Amino acid sequence: MMKDSIVQKLYTQDELERKIECNRAKLGRSQTKNDYPSIASVCYDLGRLYEILGDREKSQLYYQKVVDEWNTHPHEVPDYVCVNALEALKRPEEALEIVLAHAVSWDPEILAGLYEEMDRKKEAQLIYIGKEYYSWKLSEIYRPLWPFWHPHYLQKAADFYEKAEDFERTHLYNEQAMEAWEKIKENIEKDLELIEEAWLYEEVGYIYEKAGKLEIAMEYYERAKATYEQAYDEDPSAVYTNQVDGDWDEYRVFFASHIPDLRLMYFRSDGPEENDYRRMRYRILKLKEQRNL
Repeated sequence: MMKDSIVQKLYTQDELERKIECNRAKLGRSQTKNDYPSIASVCYDLGRLYEILGDREKSQLYYQKVVDEWNTHPHEVPDYVCVNALEALKRPEEALEIVLAHAVSWDPEILAGLYEEMDRKKEAQLIYIGKEYYSWKLSEIYRPLWPFWHPHYLQKAADFYEKAEDFERTHLYNEQAMEAWEKIKENIEKDLELIEEAWLYEEVGYIYEKAGKLEIAMEYYERAKATYEQAYDEDPSAVYTNQVDGDWDEYRVFFASHIPDLRLMYFRSDGPEENDYRRMRYRILKLKEQRNL
């Protein structure tokens, strides 16, 4: 298993080995059908699973297979799968070439991350500052029109300031995001399905965590965990409906930026329930570690 990582606590050895066996069988079927997008996707999953297990040789082998498939079938294998594999292989220069060749299709945050990996911090910081301004502007637009989203986008602006290493403004925006939530929490202007409550509690827990209010953050994370369980137990069909027609696309972007290791705990084949539970275990374990420092 990986050393010194919360991720290793999210899986058992048997679970990882079962997932590997399942994906190797899936890979064989995809190869028989010459299904190149599926081949690349399954190889990426296998690379991640072996990475979690700590088998660097096999992990690197499968990540390289993704790159090979993309080079051989560039019009069939999605670019993002190749970029993900190159990032895992610690080859940001090659990933950057792909991103810049199709720049309009990529979020600038991806570009900033690659610049960071290449130690081009000034370029990364310029992008993060631009993203911060955009998030702050959204928060200001939402404040009078739909205050529900105001604290979320303030927090997103704070996260971009943190990435840009402007820690004074990071702290200021963290505080403002928490205060914005305190102002609206008793008067949320829309009825929420259970799954939407779970997403909200998870997001608000993060706001308190970043503001240094760890006890309150834990309370919200525990509420989120319990509400996820209730949502999946009472009305799973409503969960999937809201995944498609609700606010999941907003929260998905928030959550992805919260957790640097998300690529090692989110597997599309597992479905939303397993991924939600795993993400909450990660948040709670991480917060417990912070509280014990």
